[in-house]
Amino acid sequence: MPSGVKAKIYEYLSQNKGKEFTAEEIAKVLGVEKVAIVRAQLTRLVREGKVEKTAEGRYRAK
Repeated sequence: MPSGVKAKIYEYLSQNKGKEFTAEEIAKVLGVEKVAIVRAQLTRLVREGKVEKTAEGRYRAK
């Protein structure tokens, strides 16, 4: 399941390029109950260089 979530997160951020979101906002939009899952996948996306972490706790597509 989490890998599917990762793809959805990346897709959502890519569709909203230039906008920044918190893990909580992303979880709510995607309907993921556990924010921790979204945070873990965001960390992986940052490590892969697809997403960047901006201000405290905010993320956007590169």
